[in-house]
Amino acid sequence: MFVSTYEGAIDAKGRVSIPAPFRAALGGSNRVFVWQAPDGSGALEGGGEELMELYRETLAELPLQSPIREAIVTCIIAASADLKIDDTGRVKLPEDLCEAADLSGKIKFSGQMDSFRIWNPERFSLHQMRMRSIVNAPETLDAFATAYNRVRQRRAAAGRGEVG
Repeated sequence: MFVSTYEGAIDAKGRVSIPAPFRAALGGSNRVFVWQAPDGSGALEGGGEELMELYRETLAELPLQSPIREAIVTCIIAASADLKIDDTGRVKLPEDLCEAADLSGKIKFSGQMDSFRIWNPERFSLHQMRMRSIVNAPETLDAFATAYNRVRQRRAAAGRGEVG
C-alpha cells in the first residue's frame, strides 16, 4: 500500500528516486508504470504490476466497444510509461510526462493507497488546500463514517475482528 508523502528531486536527465516505502509496496518488482493523472490535477500517477492487473480485470468487466473502456485504455493504459527501477531505486521519467506535470527540481510523492502520485510541489500544495476544504465538509465526514461502518460490519461478519 502506498501511504504518506515524500520529498524528492528530479535531475536534469529526468531521473527520480522512488521512495523506499513505495518500492517496498511494489512487492519487490522492478517495474513501475507512470501516466498523467486523469483527474486534471496536473500530477503523474503511478503503480506497479498489481495495479495494472487490477485495471485489466476491471476493464474486462466493461463491454469491448464501451466508450468508457476506450477512454481508460487510451488515457491510462496506452499512455503509461513502463519503467524499470534501477539498482539504486531510480527511474527515468519520460520528458513528455515531466513537461505535462511541470516537474523539475524538487518534487513530491504522495501515496494514494493502490497508486502514488508525483507532483510539482506548488501544485501539490494547492491540491492539499482543495482537499482539506472537501474533507472538512460535514457531508464528507458523514459519507466516510457511513462507508467505514459498513466495512467494519462486513469485517465483523467475516470474523476478521475489530480494527485497533
